[in-house]
Amino acid sequence: MRIYESWIRAHLPKELAMEPIDCFSEEYLDGLTVMARGERGGDDVVVYRAKDEEDLKYWQLEQVCRFIHEPEPPARKVFRYERHHAEDGHWLYIEHRNYDYNAIDDARLYGFESFLRIFHFGATAERWEEQIERHVALMNYWYEKPHWDYDREQLCFIEISNSKEHDGADMIEEPRPGSVIELVD
Repeated sequence: MRIYESWIRAHLPKELAMEPIDCFSEEYLDGLTVMARGERGGDDVVVYRAKDEEDLKYWQLEQVCRFIHEPEPPARKVFRYERHHAEDGHWLYIEHRNYDYNAIDDARLYGFESFLRIFHFGATAERWEEQIERHVALMNYWYEKPHWDYDREQLCFIEISNSKEHDGADMIEEPRPGSVIELVD
């Protein structure tokens, strides 16, 4: 695939500009269409259809921003509830009076925040806003009303409600009544 390597590197933060960006190994271009080689002799698959060359460049930049990682991730966030130990098959928790998020171990946070911070550096305002809206929707998928938003100044997700997850969802963990065993600052 023809990769716009110099353009991509110019649109990355300086500390990431020399990171490997070879994340297109099984893909090739057919005009402005990105194709993936078929699995074990199967048909090739369309991965992305670019509108024009500019659109293709930004698509490649998005893929690279998902592929590379920040050299020093931000400090680990303090969650409201922290698992302490299990008894009779149930977790017991420590509750922090001061916390950043009211959710436990949402593994998507770091990856989504990292992608949006890196992509912000080189994206147009319109494309960056599209990605923010997409990722906020993904973060809010399991909640009845919006729980997450994105702070565009601090470049991180923030909680905007005390909403609980959808009925039947087991992806967000909230302690059951009586399971908080300690309260700390």
